Formats: sequence, C-alpha cells, structure tokens
Amino acid sequence: MPRFPSKLIDRFEVADGTMAFAFERPAGFEFTAGQFMTITLPNPPYNDEKGNRRTFSIASPPQEARHLLIATRMTGSALKRSLAEAPFGTPVSIFGPSGCFTLHEDAGMPAVFVAGGIGITPFRSLLRDVATRRLSHRIILIYSNRTPEGAAFYQELVEIAGELPNLRFLPTMTKADASSQPWTGERRLVSAEFLREQIGDMSAPIFYLAGPPGLVAAVSKAVLEAGADPSHVQSEEFEGY
Repeated sequence: MPRFPSKLIDRFEVADGTMAFAFERPAGFEFTAGQFMTITLPNPPYNDEKGNRRTFSIASPPQEARHLLIATRMTGSALKRSLAEAPFGTPVSIFGPSGCFTLHEDAGMPAVFVAGGIGITPFRSLLRDVATRRLSHRIILIYSNRTPEGAAFYQELVEIAGELPNLRFLPTMTKADASSQPWTGERRLVSAEFLREQIGDMSAPIFYLAGPPGLVAAVSKAVLEAGADPSHVQSEEFEGY
C-alpha cells in the first residue's frame, strides 16, 4: 500500500460528539469515491493499546484537490484525543487508498445507500462525486440516527438532495423524543417493512450499507428479509475505536 506524507490542516464539529479532520492532499494520491485510507500520527501526545494508526473512510470527493476529509465520533481514544489537540501542520502518514465500496457503473440499476451514524462518511464522498460528474444513477439515501443533533453532515445532505433530482433523501431519527430540536420526519428503525414501503421492488437496486457493526448486521438482515438479491448487497462496518 503506498505511503504519502501529509499534515493536519483543519478540524471542525459536524455533529454533537463528531469531528471532521482535514489533511493536506498529497500529490499523486488518487482515489475513487467510497474508498478509505489509513492515517498514522507519529509521536502522538496520547497513547493506548490500539496504537497510533487508524483506518477512516474518505468523506471528501475525488475532485477536492486541496484536502482529504475524514469524520469520526470522538470516543475518547488516544488517537482521536491526539488529533483533537494537535496543532495544525502536524505531520501524518497516509496509506492508501483501499476498498471497493464504490458506486456501480450501470446507471440503469438504482442504488440504495443505508447509513447509520458515522457510516455516512463514504456516502458524502459518493454523493459529491455523483453531483460533480452529473451521473444519472437513481439513488435513495436512508440515514438513521438517534437524534438530529447527532446526524453528521445532515444539513449538507439536505442541500445535496435539493441539487440532485435523482436523489431521494430519507432520514430517520429513532430517538427523536430525546432531542432538543423539533423533528416531524421518520422515526422508525430500518426494518424489512420500512424498506419494502420506501423502495418497492427490492430486487432491482444495489444496496450499500455502512455504520456500526450492530446496525450493519441488523440492516443486512432486514434488506434480505425484504427481498433483496444477496449479490446486490455491499457493506462496510465502522468500529467504535
């Protein structure tokens, strides 16, 4: 796997408890929307048993020349604390890209993206890429969170949906009653019934599932119960490190 030198250039909050980190995009680092990379932070101020190296989906699209963006829940791990406190300009090593969680080429086949929590990151890259290249794929994005406050990139996704006529955005907030923000939208878990109701013909789309392991397992089961072709289901699990 190729290694590229880079440095931390920005960070900002994208939801309650979730931060985005931007790294200078190295010359020659080419990737496809939906792929991931591994970041190593030399000599971090904090250490734990998991070390100074982690893998993250790339949240920025391939057309973004200035930086590579990741986003992560701030769980308190040593690496995340180190990134949160490191001064801008801190050097890092980037390994990658890797992964095949990428959009199929046949625009005649619809796509269903199902994201849980921070699993939205590869879909942000994919949707920005679709918008820039003006692809004609029909896409449904189902985005499940507990509350609106915890939904990373939510407002940006609303704006992207307004720009893409072939994108249908279906957010669901499963614990909206605990939110300080009003929510009048969907509140259900992503079940087989929910999928059949929202999608209709489950045999037609390619399904892309991303999020915490428990959610991915539950949604994978629901997708198959609802009638999806098992060969049309791709998934990526996001561990909570």
